[in-house]
Amino acid sequence: MDQRMLKVGVIGMGQMGTEHARVYRKLPFTELTAVCERDDDRRAAAHEAFGCPAHKDYLELLSNPDIDAVSIVLPDNLHRPCVEEAIRQKKHILLEKPLAHKLEDARALYELAKGYEKVFTVGFLLRFDARFSAVKSALDSGELGEVVHICCRRNSPITGPRRYIGASDLSMHVMVHDIDYLNWFMGAPPVTVFAKARSVMLREHGMNDVIYALLTYGNGVIACLEACWTLPENAPTIIDDQVELVGTKGVAYIDACDKGVRFITGQRVRYPDSRHWFDVNGQPAGDLLEEILAFARCALDGGKPCVSVEEAYHSLRVVDAIERSLATGAEISL
Repeated sequence: MDQRMLKVGVIGMGQMGTEHARVYRKLPFTELTAVCERDDDRRAAAHEAFGCPAHKDYLELLSNPDIDAVSIVLPDNLHRPCVEEAIRQKKHILLEKPLAHKLEDARALYELAKGYEKVFTVGFLLRFDARFSAVKSALDSGELGEVVHICCRRNSPITGPRRYIGASDLSMHVMVHDIDYLNWFMGAPPVTVFAKARSVMLREHGMNDVIYALLTYGNGVIACLEACWTLPENAPTIIDDQVELVGTKGVAYIDACDKGVRFITGQRVRYPDSRHWFDVNGQPAGDLLEEILAFARCALDGGKPCVSVEEAYHSLRVVDAIERSLATGAEISL
């Protein structure tokens, strides 16, 4: 690996952007050079926490020639213009999923990414989760035989969607995780999509409470997806996700709700995160760290990122098909 430091900026200092910044500050070969946040209070807090320049306008950060790479951690509907400017400024890019808010914007970014000489990858955390990597390895080795069907769920408390009103919806922000790893497992996107949804608690915001989607792949595999983000606020875990994959030689199960540690108090039962972004001895750990570590290594070594822009684009094509199926009540062909 090149021994020079990778100078990085983080654009968007909400919960996830703050976690990105913490990881960059920890890694021995990355230097957190600047952050960007348009909210005055969050920007001031980020400047105090990280001690680097804190910009209000991402154009200022991206125009800095000393910055080699950026994490773009903005609301889904703000991705395209920021990525386009980052490409113009020839930065290495780690973009939090999804690729964009609309399929036409995703297509535009996909076209821009073709032939781009810098690293451009999209952050799908589950690609760096040991559980999902183990299933992928078992599939590739033939240990599970031919896949017959897959059933997966991804449910979470209502505190999440309240932060995304007007910027995203359930299929794009939550179910896209399952779409990405299913396409990864299968090696291609599905050929047909059918979906049903219901909106009750989030109806006033025009957002779905729950979606069920049935995906059919070219090899005949059927995948059933469940996503809900209106569990009670005091739900014991931030994510209740499970996978059952049935093959002709074996079955694989992932149950990530109980992560091996739980707290029971007079108020509630709680399963704290020991998977995505958590601290060990006061330092960030988890699959977000692994994702950012892989990005930084690719930027320094010229390697190929684990998640391509093309894969992220095809995941969003499935999201778009789900939304079209919900609107028309019909099965959608890709």
